[in-house]
Amino acid sequence: MLPQSHVAYTWCALSLAQEHLDVAPDADYRLVALAAMGPDLVDKPLAWAYFYRRYRAAVLFAHTLLAHVAVLLLTAQRFPQAWIYTLAFVGHAVLDRLWFFPDTFYWPLRGWRFHVWRKQGSEQAAISQAYWHAFTRRPELWIWELGGLLALAWFIWRHQLYRPSHLLRFLLTGRPPAVNRRG
Repeated sequence: MLPQSHVAYTWCALSLAQEHLDVAPDADYRLVALAAMGPDLVDKPLAWAYFYRRYRAAVLFAHTLLAHVAVLLLTAQRFPQAWIYTLAFVGHAVLDRLWFFPDTFYWPLRGWRFHVWRKQGSEQAAISQAYWHAFTRRPELWIWELGGLLALAWFIWRHQLYRPSHLLRFLLTGRPPAVNRRG
C-alpha cells in the first residue's frame, strides 16, 4: 500500500473513533501520519541504500512481527500516553496484510530472508520498478489505493479542510476542526 493510503485510512479511523468512542481527543494527526507510515519510513531508505540490491525486498525489519511487538512493549512500558501512535504504527501491518508475506512478517523465525517482490524474470533495478510490477500484475491493489483516495477525500470533506482557514489550522495544530453533528 502506498503511504498516502496508510495515512488516509488511519486518519479516518481516528476521526470516527474520536467522534463515536471519545478516544484520544488530543491526538496530533501529524504524528499519527508519521506513525502510520513508520515501517515504510524505516524500511524504504534501508532498501534504497543497501538491502534491495541484496534481498530484492523493500519490506524489511520494521514490517516484522518482532518490530511490532517491540514497539508495543516499548510504548506500553515507557510511553503509555502514546498508545494512539502505537496503534497507528501497528495498523500499518494490518493495512499491508503482512501475514500474507511470512518470510518478512515472521522474520527471523523463517530464516534470514525477506519476501521477494519478484521471483522470476529480470532483476529489479529500483524499488519504483518493483511497485510498477506489483501494480500492473495485481489489479486488486488498485482497489485498496482507490479506497485510500476516497478515505482521504471523505476526511477532507468531513472536516472541511478545503477551506483555507481549516486547512491552515489543521497543519499548524495537528488537529482537524470539530465535526458538526446534526440531530
